[in-house]
Amino acid sequence: MASYQYVAYNANGERIQGVIEANTEKSAEELLWGMDYTVITLRQKQPRRSLADIMPSMFGVKKRDLIIFSRQLATLVESGIHIVCSLQLLGEQVDNKAFGRAIQEITEDLRRGVSLSEAIQKHTQIFPPLFSRMIEVGERTGNISLVLRQMATHMEKEDAILRKIRSAMAYPAFVFSAAIGVVVLLIVVALPPMMSLFETFDTELPLPTRVLMAITDFTTANGTTLAIVGVVLLVFSVWFAATAVGKRLKDILALKIPLIKKVTVQGAAARLSRTMSVLLRAGLALPEILEMCARTMGNILIREAITEVRDEMMQGQGLSGPLSKHKVFPSMLVQMVRVGEEAGTLDDNLETMANFYEEEVDRAVAALSSAMEPALMVFIGGIVGFVAVATVMPMYSIIGSVG
Repeated sequence: MASYQYVAYNANGERIQGVIEANTEKSAEELLWGMDYTVITLRQKQPRRSLADIMPSMFGVKKRDLIIFSRQLATLVESGIHIVCSLQLLGEQVDNKAFGRAIQEITEDLRRGVSLSEAIQKHTQIFPPLFSRMIEVGERTGNISLVLRQMATHMEKEDAILRKIRSAMAYPAFVFSAAIGVVVLLIVVALPPMMSLFETFDTELPLPTRVLMAITDFTTANGTTLAIVGVVLLVFSVWFAATAVGKRLKDILALKIPLIKKVTVQGAAARLSRTMSVLLRAGLALPEILEMCARTMGNILIREAITEVRDEMMQGQGLSGPLSKHKVFPSMLVQMVRVGEEAGTLDDNLETMANFYEEEVDRAVAALSSAMEPALMVFIGGIVGFVAVATVMPMYSIIGSVG
């Protein structure tokens, strides 16, 4: 049940406002008319946003929570426990408060006669569209437990790919951040006293030392300004990355840089193949499957390509033909889809491709990590070497002048 804010005139012609509880906006309007109120405005009252709503990636429901929930609910349903009792039991066990509230609301909707898929659709921040659609298929076929287990397996596969990519990027990111921090610390704290010492000697300093002294003097004189500019650039970068233009630019770069492109394309191929295989076996039509696949893709260009494939397929061009027109889909995937269309084994072929590309993502991630580590070492070595040369060379000049 939701809360609705209203502004209305009562039977005496007085303007009043308040809040009314109802299942739907139409029900709220009918209740107000039943009270002899003439409704002016009526809108659903938005609940106060929590930190979980503002920063869902930090405080929201993790994919791992959904996987465990799906498996546990499937087990309880298979054991013969009623779906309402099963949800109530799971809602009391979850640690995440937002997830617990969602399960409680779903349970209340089921008691009022709402189907499970419709109840889940109200919580798009927690359950992806694919989840509710698969539950709807399970309700039609009378096999919700099987669908829940398929969804759990599907999410585990996706989560495994994402974790491997993140873990591969974590070490280079840490090393790069540490290197920048050390350089800043040297320039701001350690080098100024040493550079001041060099200036006291009446001798010509080597070029690397003069360059380092100029950098040190500039950062010392403009430290506050540089810090402010750095913070502003960081905030702007985060804001720009969240805009439509920033997301598109990021996704374009992900498909241009060779090693990152390989991880992006093969990861998308694995997700597309796995999702299509699961939904085909569930009995969904290909146009709807492609629409749902497009929604699950993180890269905007790949999402648009899938949408175009769907539109062309709806015009009678099949699936493999439209896929072959887009370079974001690997040629092997296109060939296997073509064979699957002709042999009537599209779901099996797609599952084979999903397994293949998941292994390829592992190799691509390992190659990306292996390529970045030497590059970072060269970068850090170059900086450390420059600082070392710039601080050691003047000592020889000073010793020579003294001698």
